[in-house]
Amino acid sequence: MEKGQSPTPRQTPQEGAPSTDRFVEAALGWIVAGVSFGVALSRAATSGQWRDDLPAVRDLGFVSVGIGGGLSTVATQFASLLPLGSRTFRASAASAFALGLGAWLTYKLAVKVLASALPQVSTQSIRRTATPTKNGTAETSVHNGSKLTALLAAVAALTASLSPAWQLEGTVGGGGMWATCAGLGAVTAALHCASAESAGVRSWLFLGALTGAAFAESPAAGLCGAVAVAIALALPRIQTSVLERADRAVALLLKRPFLPAKPIQRSALPEGRALIFVVGAAVITALLLMAPVALRPLAPRAWIDLGRFLSTASVSALDTPAPETSALSAWSREIGLLSLLIAVFGAVLYVIRSRTRAAVAALASLVILDAFMPARLASFLTADPFAPLRCLAISALAVASAAGVHEITLILKKANVPLAGPARVLVVMFHVTLIALTSEEAAVAADRGSQLAAEVWTDEAYGNLPAHSAVLAKSPAIAWRLWAARIAKGQRPDVLVIPAALLGRGNVTEALLSNEKATSLLLRDMALTGAPSEHALSTLADSRPLFVELYATWPERLHRHLSVRGLWLEYAPEPQGPSDRKMALAAQTEPLARVLAATAEGGEADPSTKAIVAGTLADQAAVLLVLGEAATAEAFLTKVADLTPKKNAVVTGPVRALLTPPGDKRAR
Repeated sequence: MEKGQSPTPRQTPQEGAPSTDRFVEAALGWIVAGVSFGVALSRAATSGQWRDDLPAVRDLGFVSVGIGGGLSTVATQFASLLPLGSRTFRASAASAFALGLGAWLTYKLAVKVLASALPQVSTQSIRRTATPTKNGTAETSVHNGSKLTALLAAVAALTASLSPAWQLEGTVGGGGMWATCAGLGAVTAALHCASAESAGVRSWLFLGALTGAAFAESPAAGLCGAVAVAIALALPRIQTSVLERADRAVALLLKRPFLPAKPIQRSALPEGRALIFVVGAAVITALLLMAPVALRPLAPRAWIDLGRFLSTASVSALDTPAPETSALSAWSREIGLLSLLIAVFGAVLYVIRSRTRAAVAALASLVILDAFMPARLASFLTADPFAPLRCLAISALAVASAAGVHEITLILKKANVPLAGPARVLVVMFHVTLIALTSEEAAVAADRGSQLAAEVWTDEAYGNLPAHSAVLAKSPAIAWRLWAARIAKGQRPDVLVIPAALLGRGNVTEALLSNEKATSLLLRDMALTGAPSEHALSTLADSRPLFVELYATWPERLHRHLSVRGLWLEYAPEPQGPSDRKMALAAQTEPLARVLAATAEGGEADPSTKAIVAGTLADQAAVLLVLGEAATAEAFLTKVADLTPKKNAVVTGPVRALLTPPGDKRAR
């Protein structure tokens, strides 16, 4: 074409195709992020949940709870400044925003992986354009013009973001979505640094900062992200002649052209210097975000310090965990068995090719690590420290599933069979319909707006306590729930909470002694023997109304001081008689009815409150059984059976087992 001559109409759409494809790709990314954020926000918790009590105490109350929460604390504090709903909802909104960001990162990661599988030749979906650089020279770049790639990447992102695991973490404050975002960002940045010819200092610093941020938010997710980053960076640099010959043999066997791996440009930044930048940025970022672990206890008027070495893993081990499941069954539940099989198919094909081997190996490492450190099916009372690993694995599987569908469509495109075109459309549309299945599964488990049982339990068990009461909490989850209600809603600051499982950590003992001197004997007994004595409990009960959780090792003389009082066992300074206990039972029906009604409204979506109520009823029935008050226990259980819905059998099992005589095996 001569100088000054305008392009022909036939050339104009070709030059505009890359621009159109980039617009479609960007638009789909924003749509994916917006839909994911909107769905999570509509399901966000508006009231307290057992699952987010520990993050609420850490992020809203600035309590030092060990390593973790570096990103979520900053996000929660920023969200708490917004004049929108309760503080609990604002913290949940921050997690919903992280879920939308994680969906966008999954989309970008899927686009990068799928684009790397396309051959570097001039086709209808790849355009070479000349882009002027800063020095005026023309730089040749390759643009992915396939709208199918962007569509499949969007499907992968929605499959992950609408899965039950992502929705469970993205609808409560302090969930694992911030760690998931940092991990996905680190893997995407590592793939960029490994493939880009001009990855400068800024790219390597950004990679290190994301890796350090992931560790500061969740050490488990940070370590897994570091492994994936190391694989993504190292594998392209260890492509030896043996691997090249193996790739040639596989290509010859499959009768397809051999595509050699893209050579690594080592001149942009020396490998040693790049490693120093990555490690340095990771360490500095992690130290900055973990600084509150050391500084919060030193703050003036810090109301409690639970110790710098306390973590969510150590706290969750003290409570009864939710049932664990195998990784395979969990993945099938999250994205579907068919999507899992397609993901395996796509991963195998991408591992065979040298150009996509590094990306698939990095994603496969996330899946393998999740299999070795599986998360629980759901966290009943405390946050699961391995939940971000499950979210990262689901994202990796979703990307691999999109890769498998992409390969199936390419096979159908090349196949010389009738109706190949409609078959490609049906395969893609079937893959799109799988999103509805995962979203429906998540709607049942993660709709926090209908889960009000924890808030009702708090109002009945905590709000109705007498003035200046004391609560001896055996379960850490009870202490977290009471503390979270005090921080988020300012509820009952006059009640003294004694967390038996957390005594000896930080300045808990010192704080209790400064608030109530009558706890000195109780704290001494807990430090020496691990159980309170009758004299210590009676001394505290003389000073404050005392409510306790039952210890299995308590002798019978301590049981004689106990009586049922609402959702607690009240400890009296003197032994109680049968008439006193019957009068106390009369006041239990109304609060128990409200809690069980709220639990029934949540269906199977809120097992946490059911577990707490089941434990409370079991303790109360055990006290009546030890004291030999069979008639009172029978009347008590009759009221519980009338109030408990038929489908909710979580209460009847442990109580019936407690009331069955040792020689009677009919109820077992």
